[in-house]
Amino acid sequence: MEHQIASSVLSVGLLVFVAHFFTALFERTKVPDVLPLILIGIVIGPTGFNFVDESNFGNLGSILSAIALALMLFEGGSHLTFETLRSTLRDCVLLSIVTFFFTAGITFALLYFVLQQEPLPAFYIGAVLGSISPAVVVPIVRGLKISEITKSTLVVESAISDVLSIVLALSILKAFQAGGTTLGHFIGTNLIATMAMSVMVGFGGALLWSTILEKIRKFPNTIFTSLAFLFILYGLSEVLGYNGPVTTLIFGLVLANSKKIPLDIIKRFGADRLIEFTSIEKTLFSEIIFLVKTFFFVYLGISIKFGQIYFMSIGLVLTIIIYASRLFLVKYLTPKETSQREAALIAFIIPKGLAAAVLAEIPIHMDLGEKSHALFLDVQSIVYAVIFFSILLTAILIYREENRNSSSPFIKQFFKKFKPTTSPIGE
Repeated sequence: MEHQIASSVLSVGLLVFVAHFFTALFERTKVPDVLPLILIGIVIGPTGFNFVDESNFGNLGSILSAIALALMLFEGGSHLTFETLRSTLRDCVLLSIVTFFFTAGITFALLYFVLQQEPLPAFYIGAVLGSISPAVVVPIVRGLKISEITKSTLVVESAISDVLSIVLALSILKAFQAGGTTLGHFIGTNLIATMAMSVMVGFGGALLWSTILEKIRKFPNTIFTSLAFLFILYGLSEVLGYNGPVTTLIFGLVLANSKKIPLDIIKRFGADRLIEFTSIEKTLFSEIIFLVKTFFFVYLGISIKFGQIYFMSIGLVLTIIIYASRLFLVKYLTPKETSQREAALIAFIIPKGLAAAVLAEIPIHMDLGEKSHALFLDVQSIVYAVIFFSILLTAILIYREENRNSSSPFIKQFFKKFKPTTSPIGE
């Protein structure tokens, strides 16, 4: 037992150093550091040598996932500005909604009409795979030298698609349990309310915390309290039936732009000014996010279970179709002022991740009947395959595009109406 504990502690220490190496590798080669971390998880997990599996973590795995998502979206929001968000929001919302429903539609069509899958599982897979993982997107975007507008587009789009996926997927399950009569009503009444209330909780929480932060700092050992308050907001939003990730994104966005909030709004909260984070706090948050991100992606790799070759093949085909269709959506829905390189990156950075993995698991634990249980086991195998292949393909495409002296001939031709890339790639 003592030997096992010592080995675990040793592994944790080594993993931190390895993660720093992957980060340095990302800066030099543009291979996203999330990919090798996930591969480590796959190798040591049930798919590989089976040194460890999800059951070893118990509920800690789910808690780690929630904390990682909250922290990474908080970081993503804290690097956005109101001006950038305002200039990109309309195009971003349009791109995210069209991408989501187009992805869901072609996934359903392939599974139902071509592969003769049952309609409910096919529809459910479409809803699940419509998401873009903020937990994967944010660290990738933070490591790339791209404009703030493109960063904003990718981060906000991933958050929106995550909400759409969760609401629609749970709506399908609810409708299935209720005999198929409540789907439209459930989506209509919950989607807008979920988004609006999540934003309000994040905005109100940020203003409240910024007004009392100065008083909190007078107590000893309070540097971690901002993240503690972030977790409270995330948990409160989820308990109330809203969306925790959107809440934390808005929380980070508002705190990062507190100086730009009108004084009359601030005074409603009983304060004369809002307090920003110090450089020490920002450094601490960055270090904590790095550590949590490291363990989360290894855990995600452990969680990925590969099924039969048949389902792996379906997952690969779906991934290729999703990425090919995304190129056309970006071509027609992204402003032509965008550079060819950044248009390509917007098209490439659509990996699946945490939400898809969790949603693939939910129906298996519901009382949907023996036949439906078997069908949703197949759903899980397909979704896990797409998660892996989408992250792999994202990494490969970023690597190829970022390690050229200019955009590839295909990208130049495909996005010829976009602004030519004027500086060397990666600078």
